[in-house]
Amino acid sequence: MPVVHWAHKTDPDLYSFAAVTDEPPPEVAATGHNRCIISIKPENVGQWLSPAGVSQSQLEAILSDRQSPFYEHWIAA
Repeated sequence: MPVVHWAHKTDPDLYSFAAVTDEPPPEVAATGHNRCIISIKPENVGQWLSPAGVSQSQLEAILSDRQSPFYEHWIAA
């Protein structure tokens, strides 16, 4: 996830990022989370980060054509 560096003459520097989320897969929902980060496929990252000339429907297609990892968790005591 790229980090953006914001700088201003009189304000302290700020580093930020954004994460696009969606409904969680069942294994994430089972832990009590109601959102999950969308994992964009590596071949689509360049187009997502440089969207000049990319249509809204193409960007929506990138979000739909996502990686689908399986998440595991355990309860730590």
